[in-house]
Amino acid sequence: MKHLLTTALVASFALAAPFAPTSAQAEEINVVMFGMPYTRGLQKLAGDFEEKTGIKANIDVIGQDVFENRITLSFTGRSGDIDVVHAPVIQVQRWVQANWLKPITAEVDAMPVKGDLMAGPLDAYRIDGEQFAVPFMAATGLMTYREDVLEAAGVGVPQTWAEMLEIAPKVTDGDQSAIALRAVPGQGFNMFIFPMIMRAYGGKFFADYTGGDLTPAINSPETLEALNVYSKLINDHAPQGAGNFNFAEVNAAAQNGQIVFAVEGTGVAAQIVDPEKNQYADVTGLALPPGGPAGRSPAIAVHGLGIPASAQNVAASAKFIEWAVSTETVTKIALSEPFANFTTQPVAENAEVIAKYAAIHPDFLQVQADALNLAIGHYRPLLPEWPSLGAAIGENINAAVNGLITPEEALENAEQEMRDILGQ
Repeated sequence: MKHLLTTALVASFALAAPFAPTSAQAEEINVVMFGMPYTRGLQKLAGDFEEKTGIKANIDVIGQDVFENRITLSFTGRSGDIDVVHAPVIQVQRWVQANWLKPITAEVDAMPVKGDLMAGPLDAYRIDGEQFAVPFMAATGLMTYREDVLEAAGVGVPQTWAEMLEIAPKVTDGDQSAIALRAVPGQGFNMFIFPMIMRAYGGKFFADYTGGDLTPAINSPETLEALNVYSKLINDHAPQGAGNFNFAEVNAAAQNGQIVFAVEGTGVAAQIVDPEKNQYADVTGLALPPGGPAGRSPAIAVHGLGIPASAQNVAASAKFIEWAVSTETVTKIALSEPFANFTTQPVAENAEVIAKYAAIHPDFLQVQADALNLAIGHYRPLLPEWPSLGAAIGENINAAVNGLITPEEALENAEQEMRDILGQ
């Protein structure tokens, strides 16, 4: 369990005092998040927060596709109707640049729970010396596979995407396809999955991101090879209509026995290997996502909670965040939901949590840890412009997959749109 941290998320942890409520600063606060296991679990526990603090939390969990419009209207109008907001790390630099979030450094420093939070995810929300959000999860990419099908076909678990292409036709049988991958366009949809393949082949978004050279470089032979692999898997070895699959369709295809392989985030992977959710779970294995000539690059996504600049009562909002990431609250969610992406370290040492995920799959926590150890924090670039960049790239990648343009045109278009967005 000590290995749940990534090398990029190494931290030292101090035992924090238990959450202790103080007198309520406000009668009600409004919290807006988009749907995932943690947020749905938190919504169910709203009564716990009111009982502890006397503050009623109206927790609104909405679809990710409408979340952006909802919070943008609130942020730009400075209406003050949102007190706590779901803050994906890939959005935060843009929000900070637009002055849409409050810096909450002092509030976070005063939280006893701070010492229990993994330093890497916490630091992901530190910009120019100020803390702008508190993490509640760090998800990564994993691969699930049908052990019985591979055994019957006489093949092993693919270690590379090239091996996946070789194995795919050998495990296809009638209504059973080899794989499903997110393909619907979006910086949180196909752009959560495709970079795993792109980086495995040596593709990159910029000439030298870590060195500060943000010259777009996605139009490369390496990215083209990755896009051809991605397109071939979806068009030749996935269920009908897979060119517009999102995570819900991938999950359903796995649970219905329609596919042999899925490469997904930990939240979906946890459901695919869960005997209570998937009739094929007892013959489903778990592994790292495939690699390529440049190695493996599992996806990583950090999510947290922030306070909008227009929020009226920072003390009440901070109190909610402290409760939401407390060991007690996160443990309840880890036990009640398919949620193993927690960033509150003591939860990973809880005997019930360990037992739950061992029962779901004996290798789950270890494979997740191995994937996090391979992940890079800038898997999707941490730039204010990334949501626009990711959307533009994702649209072109999806168009190529669905045959609307050629892969070469997709990458040429994507690179030009990146230049336009960045003003280059």
